[in-house]
Amino acid sequence: MSVALLVASLAKQLPQVNADYIVGVDRGALVCAKSGILMDLAIGDFDSVSTAELNMINTFSKEIIRLDADKDVTDTQAALSYVEDFDEVMICGGLGGRIDHQQINIGLVKKDIRLCLWDDHHLIYAVDGDKTIKKAGYRYLSLFACEESTVDLSGVKYPLSNRKINENDLYLVSNEISDEEAFIRVNGKVLIIQSNDA
Repeated sequence: MSVALLVASLAKQLPQVNADYIVGVDRGALVCAKSGILMDLAIGDFDSVSTAELNMINTFSKEIIRLDADKDVTDTQAALSYVEDFDEVMICGGLGGRIDHQQINIGLVKKDIRLCLWDDHHLIYAVDGDKTIKKAGYRYLSLFACEESTVDLSGVKYPLSNRKINENDLYLVSNEISDEEAFIRVNGKVLIIQSNDA
């Protein structure tokens, strides 16, 4: 399975993932460069970096694409068009900060099940079929319907059996995986948030 890692502007640290392709998105490219990580691509309008920082980004990137600051998409949305052929796309540094950008990033995950959002306390992704969910150090497991769905969930403190849910159901939060993994079957699509307290 091919994996792309997008490092967005709010990244503080990077996930332990074997990425086949690394993209630094705007100021996230500076995070990579300062960490000595060679990027396959750096992309953004780079309006928040100095000339010296941009030179550093250029040194640590095989390719750099400068976007116009006046555009109808975020830098992260623009970056996604360069990773369409990957099986999984992990985005770090896309949570926190401006709530409108965070909302867009969560919306992107809801639309594209290849995407997941990661930070120090969260792993967010969508499921539209069967999936084994590994605990992976997270305490909580919460579900949100992306559309009207039927869900079976086992291996958790509060299991579900053939439960119909929709976008207005907000009670499926703070569940816990009982052992090291759980299993979910979804007819429809749900957003999963695995999390720890900050």
